[in-house]
Amino acid sequence: MVKLHTLAEKDTILRTAFERLVNLGISPKWRNSTKPYTELREECKQLMTDANFVKELDAYLQKHIVLGRASEMFATYIAMAARAKWYEVSDDIRPITARGWFLGRWIPTFLIIDGPIGRFLCKGSSPLYLVLKDEYRRYPLLASARDFLSHDMFRRLRNGFGHWSFDWEVVGTESYFVTYDWETGACTARLHQEEADAFHIITYGLIEILDDVLISQRISVEEAA
Repeated sequence: MVKLHTLAEKDTILRTAFERLVNLGISPKWRNSTKPYTELREECKQLMTDANFVKELDAYLQKHIVLGRASEMFATYIAMAARAKWYEVSDDIRPITARGWFLGRWIPTFLIIDGPIGRFLCKGSSPLYLVLKDEYRRYPLLASARDFLSHDMFRRLRNGFGHWSFDWEVVGTESYFVTYDWETGACTARLHQEEADAFHIITYGLIEILDDVLISQRISVEEAA
């Protein structure tokens, strides 16, 4: 994936994002790290020194070739969405284009978690899921990142995007992202724009690390063999 920031900058970005979620009661162990991006990345690199895990990972990637392709397409989509210059439009449509800029980044992030990346981290046939199930104390940040994706509020957001059951509310100068139950139309989550964006930022950081250290790295090795 394209890396626009240094590791230190990414650590700061993640710490800020975690702070925005504290009032929602979301405070995973990963948040307590002083270098959440760097230390999670190092933990993934440590995992890749386990020869048995790497063997199982290679077999999983060969069986589920869509995982690597999905990661590449995700990076492609985000690269374009994040660079959209929503502020270079006329004043009358700027609010709409600004919302589009946020949604353009959020939607693929939650959809890939609802799909290949979520299965890779949280489903029983994945070697990553299995190692975290049995050795979560050895990889506490990875286990915490997995649990972050299982938090009730995260799942509500993910389902809102997955079912395309969401809306954008503006109250004065503040914006809120709202998700709904597909069957009943009942509101399932209402988050300030900064809170919703924090979920995206943290999740994007996790996806980037998993892709860079575990997924793309092994695919490159296999292709070179």
